[in-house]
Amino acid sequence: MLTFHSSMDTLRLRVKAIQPESTGTKTIFLERMDGQDLVYKAGQFLTILFSFHHRHLRRSYSLSTAPGIDPVPAITVKRVQNGEISRYMLDHLRIGDELTCLPPAGRFTLDSVDALLSGGQSLPVNREPATLLFIAAGSGIVPIFSLLKAALSSSSEVSLILVSQQHDEAASPFRAQLGQMQKTYGPRFQWIDLLSTLDGHLSNWRLEELLITILPELPVLANVYLCGPSSFMRMVLFTLRLMGFPGESIKKENFIVEYVPSAPVDIDPSPKMITVRAGGMVWQFEAVWPQTILQAGLAHQVHLPYSCRGGRCSTCVAKCLRGKVTMTINEVLTEDDLREGLVLPCVGYAETDVELTYET
Repeated sequence: MLTFHSSMDTLRLRVKAIQPESTGTKTIFLERMDGQDLVYKAGQFLTILFSFHHRHLRRSYSLSTAPGIDPVPAITVKRVQNGEISRYMLDHLRIGDELTCLPPAGRFTLDSVDALLSGGQSLPVNREPATLLFIAAGSGIVPIFSLLKAALSSSSEVSLILVSQQHDEAASPFRAQLGQMQKTYGPRFQWIDLLSTLDGHLSNWRLEELLITILPELPVLANVYLCGPSSFMRMVLFTLRLMGFPGESIKKENFIVEYVPSAPVDIDPSPKMITVRAGGMVWQFEAVWPQTILQAGLAHQVHLPYSCRGGRCSTCVAKCLRGKVTMTINEVLTEDDLREGLVLPCVGYAETDVELTYET
């Protein structure tokens, strides 16, 4: 039997409804048990905590809803081959069941509309509307679907292009909703619907040819949002960069951690004091190479937030107020984030005594 465990700063959610979405995929609608609204941003995810056969497990699921648009928040879960948690979620979870999760997290979100369209400058009166490009494959459509709804409803000055690849119609989540969005928003929303069984797999040259065809007719591109299987994302990133898309304009969400980097060899191995501020409280513990800051915290029973442990999801992100942290990988923080002092403790090693804050 699968049970759940609680942790510091967790939320208790109740399953309100379950809706089949496509072959092997269901949307699970959730409500907070304390009656409060779930505060989140379009594109974020929930990390759910499980205890299963005396093992503590964490699984992250993207929210497919958008705040202010969908009345009830929901995650959409796809069956994973031999996945014990996805099998439980799809086959055994029932309305009324309770889940424990971390607060919504993730940086795969829309910038504010004004900043997105104008780069932070005042908006010209007669300028052309900006265009956002979304590229998704498989379950990568889940956070993209959330972002699409939020972008379309936030400003009539934004036009959207969605390039999505699914295996076939039956395996395509949100197919009816996307079709309705095309009818509702007309020329503001263009959907390039690719099915592997009919169109084959998207490749470098096909993607480049497709983008060359659809982009010249459209206004200036603002940002690209990318989510899908790792091999698909590598192909798309390679193609976009070769076509001249700047790296800072491409946002991506990683679902799978392919490897966890080993500890850097040039870190001073002497113990470092880590100070953590969160929720009006302060914790202190020592980190000793080759421990990451997250590993050291957990070893001292300081329950820092985390999910992927691989520098790819941002659940653990904190702000460094003092000291120096070296990260072995960073797939989510932008140059602006780094300048603000944001770090990823799951792949962060203390070079000096360090003070971190989780206060917002």
